[in-house]
Amino acid sequence: MTPVILGLLMLTSFFAVIDFTELEEPMVIEDTSGRAGADPSVIAITTPKETSCDDRGCRNTLMVGEETTFAAYIQNSGDADIEELSYTVTVYLTDFNQNVGMIAKDASGNDLHWENLDAMCDDGTVCDFDSTIDPLTPGSYLDGGKYTLKRAGTDITWTPVQGEYMVEVKVSSPTDSDAANNAELVYIVVEDWYDIQVDLSWDTTEQDIKTDWTDTSGDFTLTVIANGSDTFDPREVQIRLALSGDYNSATASDGTDLTANSGITILTAGAPTTVDVYENETDPNATQTASRNVLSYLTSWTYTGSIAINTAQNESTMKVEAEVIGYTMYGPFEDCVESSDATEGNENVTTWNNKCEVTSNNDDNPRTDADEIIGTTFTYHDIRIARMGVYQGYNSDGTGLPSTFVQAGENTDLNVGASLIYADVEHRGSNGMDAYNWDLSYSISLDGTVLFTGTANECVEGTDVPYTHQPLGGFGSLVGSACVMITLEPGEYDFDFTLTMDDKPSPEGEPIEWIGAFDARLSNNLQSMNVDVINNLPLITSFELVNTGDLVVGQEEFLQLSVTAFDVDDPSGDGLSFYYSYQGGEMLGCGERNQTEGGTTCQTPVLGEYVGNLAINIVVNDTHGGQVSQTMMLDIWNDAVAQSTTVAGITITYPLQYFALTDFNITTFADKDIASYDAVALEGFSGTYAAVAAMDYAPSTTFPASDILSQSLSVTVDKSLEATSLWYIDGSGKWILFADTSADVDATTEEFVYSIPANSPVVPSGTLVLMGGELAQASIPDASVSGFNAEALKGGAIGVTWGITGTLLGSDNIVVTICDGQEDCAEPFTQTVADEDRSYSYSGTNTVHGTVYHVSVAVCNEEGCSTAGKDTVTADKQVDGGAAAATLTVQEDGENWIISWDVTGDTSDVAMWHVCFQRGESFTAAEMPTPCPDSAMGADANTLTIAQPTAAGTFEYYFTAVPMDALGNMDAAESKNSITYNRAADTTNDGDGTSTIGDDSDGASSSVPTWTWGLIGGVVIVAFIAGAFILSRGDGEDGEGKDWDY
Repeated sequence: MTPVILGLLMLTSFFAVIDFTELEEPMVIEDTSGRAGADPSVIAITTPKETSCDDRGCRNTLMVGEETTFAAYIQNSGDADIEELSYTVTVYLTDFNQNVGMIAKDASGNDLHWENLDAMCDDGTVCDFDSTIDPLTPGSYLDGGKYTLKRAGTDITWTPVQGEYMVEVKVSSPTDSDAANNAELVYIVVEDWYDIQVDLSWDTTEQDIKTDWTDTSGDFTLTVIANGSDTFDPREVQIRLALSGDYNSATASDGTDLTANSGITILTAGAPTTVDVYENETDPNATQTASRNVLSYLTSWTYTGSIAINTAQNESTMKVEAEVIGYTMYGPFEDCVESSDATEGNENVTTWNNKCEVTSNNDDNPRTDADEIIGTTFTYHDIRIARMGVYQGYNSDGTGLPSTFVQAGENTDLNVGASLIYADVEHRGSNGMDAYNWDLSYSISLDGTVLFTGTANECVEGTDVPYTHQPLGGFGSLVGSACVMITLEPGEYDFDFTLTMDDKPSPEGEPIEWIGAFDARLSNNLQSMNVDVINNLPLITSFELVNTGDLVVGQEEFLQLSVTAFDVDDPSGDGLSFYYSYQGGEMLGCGERNQTEGGTTCQTPVLGEYVGNLAINIVVNDTHGGQVSQTMMLDIWNDAVAQSTTVAGITITYPLQYFALTDFNITTFADKDIASYDAVALEGFSGTYAAVAAMDYAPSTTFPASDILSQSLSVTVDKSLEATSLWYIDGSGKWILFADTSADVDATTEEFVYSIPANSPVVPSGTLVLMGGELAQASIPDASVSGFNAEALKGGAIGVTWGITGTLLGSDNIVVTICDGQEDCAEPFTQTVADEDRSYSYSGTNTVHGTVYHVSVAVCNEEGCSTAGKDTVTADKQVDGGAAAATLTVQEDGENWIISWDVTGDTSDVAMWHVCFQRGESFTAAEMPTPCPDSAMGADANTLTIAQPTAAGTFEYYFTAVPMDALGNMDAAESKNSITYNRAADTTNDGDGTSTIGDDSDGASSSVPTWTWGLIGGVVIVAFIAGAFILSRGDGEDGEGKDWDY
């Protein structure tokens, strides 16, 4: 138990000297937001449009095999020109969570990765853009706006296969100042598509209008094909074949009378096949089969017939129409799922994904689901709407050119903003020289409410090729266009177009004359488009602090902020507005403004209410209610100048920039009696000095160094005081020099300024003293070391003693320095000891046996050291020469044992020999019992008599002999011989004052168990090393001469 207690006492003393708070060091994190230099950035990817999915499905998907290009807005977001630019386009595999996977591959196994290293350079013959003529200037977009990405001068194209992808566009420039905004990613879903295509044609003409009735009947063919990006085998495809107009008879090739049922015949396309019609997931034997007409994938099914037109009339017209009205599919559809009902005690629901047949009446391309042919005996007059859609990508005011076109029937959303509702019209009459005048009426509705109606017959703005109205056909073009520009808001829109043929002929003098006619085919004069319009939120591309340096309340320079934003629905940004606010409301002078009103910048004074962690929030609004925001955190420092004057007219001024809203003042600054400050010895200066003024000082509050940006302290006094220096006495009574010179304020006053060191707290309460007399600079200590001695000690330790000649001052320190190998080593051991100490022991745990150590002791101060005492010591941890005991014998001689041995090896380092023994079992060198008090002096000693123990019993005792040097270093050896001890009765002489040689315990040579000495030694070593570490922190090149009072 004794060793444990000793160990705990040592650890207690060790921890008692540690100030754990001084082991903590603050971490300072600096954050700057300035952007300087060129900065290419990908603002948005517009083609392909990003896919959005919800419970109803996905919008803006691509179809398998639907070739797409890549377009993006690439901007220089920096403040210097870009003269070299490259970019890459990469298609990655992904999943519904939009995790970027490996690079996707095309059908040939090539990576879907394109690189254009020659987008911009100083050679226009090599690169797409010549930077010597037109560099990408700050704020500008590549190619002026939306840019279709190219490689080797050709648009980069991708023909996708089914899957989910992430498309990345990434730019690069050797002068890029911020790589964080170089890339953008969009999520793209590519879906398989399925289509039942219906085609009607006359057998004798490629046109869908037959006018030659030399033979009064005409043969036609109906063709139905199941098409798609993957295998598609619809069943029971129902086709409605309808006849109308002036016909006499109509017969199918199979003899069916097509005039029956008012000319309507329902056909089933496909070949009869026995197929599965139901499969139960849990019972494969319950599969049901039946015969169905199957329209096999990419296999044409045809139906032919002949129609006789009514020739009894001068003018006869007839029409044949074919349309898909429904079909059946087989597979594991939602309608096939069966689920068990949860019951009391059994809440589990089991689901069976069966296969069954389901009916459908639409496919992925409704434009091919119907067709028609016309027969006429006279000139056939017809115009039609060939294409309808919406152009988008204009500026908010409708200027610029479009970047996208969405055609009616596409599964794609529209964006808000300026949009061109557009239609192509064309001449479809039998005689192209018959010109038709025309008009297009339109109706535009939002969420069921009609917003606009009107007519249009030309499209002169908003497209690459403007079109001015003229009749269709004759000496004019067979095609034309009409459009109307509107601004779309979020919601569901319906666009309805109706094309009208003028039934009146042209008046005389028209450049192109037209005939008056009635449109024989009104069904192709109507076209509608239903589409969802969404608002893409603006994107804040940068929000930056323009100022450099720290921000302080009341500073002359205003707080300056800059924001840039992009709206794909308004590329010019003219429709965006900007609003700046902070925790307390609107930033002064930075209310909501648009771009032309300077809203992209904010300049405001640094107000006192901003002090602390200022959170500035920028809100960007578009004209359609979209809003995005971003927050910037700034540190705002308070600024105060505290001042106070004593009755005697001495003034203190304390400017402070600090991180708190609390006011800072000098609460105490009062004159103090100077009688106690006479004949004062000032540290660092020789002689004594007397005060000419003293003041009690106390600030209203103190702030830690981390909350202070800058501070200084000055004291202004009348020159008549003849003050020469300003001193500060802290709470512990320590004198600190604040200023040893003054500066003239005017003819009668002077000022002492204390430049407070960086990373210092506010000067705490204390006493300020103005001293008189010229300061005499101190020199190295007068006291010096005398009687110096350094010598080797046991176990490699080094002992040092000295005396001091002269008087030690408070600024003097006694410093012990030890170097190994050479006198001026790079990393010496130094230790400042107490002024009263005259000796020091350097532990052997820090030395190496046989190494020469240079030891010195000197009296030092901040100016240097006086003459040091120096010497060298060779560390000694062991007995040298390899001396050992051999042929050891043990003989019994009455009540004694006589141990003898032969001495071998070099005994020049041997001072004596020790005999070690223990009862019970032999031992190795590592197990040798210690201490061994029985010894024989002399290097050549070879025998020793030891009194036997007195305990009764029969035991075996084991012996060895080892050498020891003059310092007490002793070798260890294994047991070399033994003797049997036998005694019938205990002869211990208890209480008679005599000593018993030996012991009857297992550890015969020690009253403390052997293992405890190892424990005590280990604790001592740990405590010593830790103490040395703590003490060493006060010195060295990083210690800054700190004093550690441990």
